[in-house]
Amino acid sequence: MEHASKQETAFVGIETSKLLLKAVLLSGGEVLCKVLENDMAGYRWLSSWLQRNDVSVMGLRVCMRVNEPHSEAAASALAGMGMLVCDAEPGRLEAYARGCGLPGGAVRGAVVLAKYCAAARPVPWTPPSPAYVELRQWLRRLQAVRQLRRQEMARLETHFHAGQIALHQLLRQQIACLDTQIRQHESAILAHVRRHPGLSRPPELAGNYPRIARYSVGASLAGGH
Repeated sequence: MEHASKQETAFVGIETSKLLLKAVLLSGGEVLCKVLENDMAGYRWLSSWLQRNDVSVMGLRVCMRVNEPHSEAAASALAGMGMLVCDAEPGRLEAYARGCGLPGGAVRGAVVLAKYCAAARPVPWTPPSPAYVELRQWLRRLQAVRQLRRQEMARLETHFHAGQIALHQLLRQQIACLDTQIRQHESAILAHVRRHPGLSRPPELAGNYPRIARYSVGASLAGGH
């Protein structure tokens, strides 16, 4: 076990999607399930549901795949409510599932996450700092603008070959505006990294412009968010 505690008698596994959370509670030999919205109202409903089932949220160990899409906001909110949110490390979770004779796809399920939580007692996850969260948002926004530019460039070629001159010229102006936005985002990201030189490199940094990555070469690659 990673972090055993004899006092713990209830465990929760949470499976996330863009709109919903599926929560499974293991308590007193029972397996209870609740589906909630993946927003602040849903997190509050989860807390109320747990309390109605005589489970205190303070110090309750909750297992999630925090790095999965649509998971981090929920993890941060639940940690803020006093729960011990644990990030299920994929390798260990998959090994646990194999040991139970479960198929590979089962590791994403809330029931398996809850049972893994009870068996392994993984170490609580540490929420990232506001500066790290802001950097990830800037990088995601930059990626979105760059993706839009690529799409518009493809349309530009289509209009040119079709002889649609007016559309071609209009699209060139729009691409110029996107180029300006990209430069503004780059400048904001560089300024943010300079203000916070100790930040870890978020995954969104991979594949970005080398001159952005260059300013993060000295950052810690793990922890210290």
